[in-house]
Amino acid sequence: MNVALLEVSDLEVRFGQQGEQVQALNDVSFSIELGEIVGLVGESGSGKTVTSLALMGLLDPRDSQVSGTVTLDGVAVLDGSGRRKRNAELPIAMIFQEPMTALDPVFTVGSQLVETLRLRQHLSRRAAEAAARELLDAVGIPDPKARMRAYPHELSGGMRQRVVIAIALACAPKLLIADEPTTAVDVTIQAQLLELIRGLAVDRGMGVLFVTHDLGVVAETCDRMITMYAGRIVESGPVREVLDGPAHPYTAGLLAALPSLERRGEPLVTIPGRVPSPSEHSAGCMFAARCAFREDICDAPLALAPYSSSRVVRCARAADIELAGAAS
Repeated sequence: MNVALLEVSDLEVRFGQQGEQVQALNDVSFSIELGEIVGLVGESGSGKTVTSLALMGLLDPRDSQVSGTVTLDGVAVLDGSGRRKRNAELPIAMIFQEPMTALDPVFTVGSQLVETLRLRQHLSRRAAEAAARELLDAVGIPDPKARMRAYPHELSGGMRQRVVIAIALACAPKLLIADEPTTAVDVTIQAQLLELIRGLAVDRGMGVLFVTHDLGVVAETCDRMITMYAGRIVESGPVREVLDGPAHPYTAGLLAALPSLERRGEPLVTIPGRVPSPSEHSAGCMFAARCAFREDICDAPLALAPYSSSRVVRCARAADIELAGAAS
C-alpha cells in the first residue's frame, strides 16, 4: 500500500467576520500520492481555487477562517486548531492561471528565478544563477542565458507560463498545485505544457493537484479526478472509471456539456440553473435544485460514501440511477 504524499481531512473555509460568515468549503477530504496527478474539476464557483489557496496558505487570515487537517509528506501543514506551518518550510509550490499577474513586470525572469532559488534552496548567487539556467532549460525554454535577461512582457504567453513552472520547480516541491495553467494559451501550447507537467511528475516523482474545468485535459493528464460542487466533493475516483461511468449526476452533466462531433450542428447541452453562492445553504444535496433525478431523499444530509473499491460519491441515489459516460 502506497503512503499518501498529501492527506486532506475535513477541510473547511469560511469568509467574512464573526456573525456574518459564508462557508466556501465544507467537508473536503482527499489524498495524493507521490508521482500521481489528481484533477480537481467543477464549474466556476465550485470551490476549486479556494481549495488550492487554502492548501497554499494564501487566503487572507483577516477575513477567512480555515479549519481541518492537512498533512504533507508526513508533516502537519494545518492542524485541527487552524495553526499552519510557514510556506517557506514546506515542499509545495503553485502554478497560477495567469502568468502576467504571477510574474513581477519590473524584474527580469532571471532575477525572479534566482531570488526564489536563494530563498528556498539557500544557494549562493552564482549557484542560483546556474540552477536558474538549468530550470529554464528543463521547462523547454531555448537559449536560457539570454532569456534570463528578459522581462515578462518580452516573452510569449507560453514562454511566460514555462517561467512560472520553472519558478515553482525552484521551490523543490514534492506537491505541485496547477491552477488552470493552460487557460491563457492556445491549444498547441496547451498540449506542450500538459506534456511538460506530466513529464515533470514522472521524472521528479511529484504529486500534482491539477485544477481545471476542462474534462478533456483531465482525461489526457490525470490519474484520478475529484468532482467538486458548491464547496463539497461529490465524486472521486480513477479518471477512466469516472468518465466512462459517472456516479454523480453533476459529473454526468459536465460530461454531457462537452462539445461533440457527433452532435455537430445541434445546440450545446447545458446544466440548468447555476452553482449556488456560499451564502446559500442546504442540509441535503447542493445539486438537487438542478438535478433531473431529485427525490425527497436528496434533502437529507449525506456524506461521501463508497461507490466501488476505488471510488466514492455523495449522492443518495447513486446505486439506483444509470448515468451516461464519455463512452456512451
